[in-house]
Amino acid sequence: MINVLVARPSLNLPEKKKTIEYFSFWKLQNKITLAALIAILLLSTVFAICSILLPPISSTLSVIFIVMIPTLACFGIATCHSSNLESRKALREYQRLLLRLSEAENSQITLDRFFSLSSDLMAVAGKDGLLKKASKSLVNTLGYSEETLLNTPFFEFIHPDDREATSKNIESLNLGVRSVGFENRYRAADGTYRTLSWSAAADTELGVRFASARNITDERNFQIRTQQIMDSAPFLILVKDINGKITSCNAAFCKAIGMSRTSLLEKDLQDFAAFDFISSSFAKEQEAIKSQRPITFEEVLTSQGGSTRYLSTIFPIIDQTGKIVSVGKISLDINQNTKSI
Repeated sequence: MINVLVARPSLNLPEKKKTIEYFSFWKLQNKITLAALIAILLLSTVFAICSILLPPISSTLSVIFIVMIPTLACFGIATCHSSNLESRKALREYQRLLLRLSEAENSQITLDRFFSLSSDLMAVAGKDGLLKKASKSLVNTLGYSEETLLNTPFFEFIHPDDREATSKNIESLNLGVRSVGFENRYRAADGTYRTLSWSAAADTELGVRFASARNITDERNFQIRTQQIMDSAPFLILVKDINGKITSCNAAFCKAIGMSRTSLLEKDLQDFAAFDFISSSFAKEQEAIKSQRPITFEEVLTSQGGSTRYLSTIFPIIDQTGKIVSVGKISLDINQNTKSI
């Protein structure tokens, strides 16, 4: 399954520590400056008192006072200047961090709006098995409240038959493998299941998985109904892509050649060249593709120890852009029809 979570951007630990160090050093310098100025004041006061109350001060003491007072004054001035430089530096750093915080908040607002407006089903999932964020479209598709989706382990919504495959998909995501087109079924609030096709990727640094999905429930239901209609037909139906890979066939076709549908799908027709009616129709397929018209002809299928004559029609399947994407074939058992007449 896919999941994703977007955490609000925040300042990292080194940056926080650096900012604290700036302000702490600034405060220390201010304390030193204050202590130096107080010392100057006290020394000046002591010198004045001594000059009044005591006998004339010796030259040695005078020199000491004369040297210490300017020294402390210079030290205080230097410390004050350094403090001002550090305070300006700290202020610039603080303003930069405030700007980053503002950008992070704006990014979060943008993300929230994107999740709210996107028609794709999007989610962010954490390692704890909970969704950290769910788009409005996902909430509407499943019919649960956002609170329910975020506070219920998402595996509880997955169809029991799809949980093992979902677990394996998550393991691959955690190894850094991107997932595209992974399908599983989610239980909606009305008790029915929605088939979702996910694309997902994991962010190991943030510890989350980001995912977006499409609701393909109607598409899958249509495919099931179409297959049921094809299987009910008494004639042979075969569909392959433009590269010769079988994409669909009905039960009658599988029975005629004695193979299961699973073993036929995604196989190349050249793999079954032993069947005359498949290999001999290749030229007809090319003719149908070139002319973009159905081609009808007779052919013989030799299979399971017998031969059967078929009246076959090969036709191109064209998408909405006018491009041929598949080739279809319908074969009617002529011998059976003749016997019934």
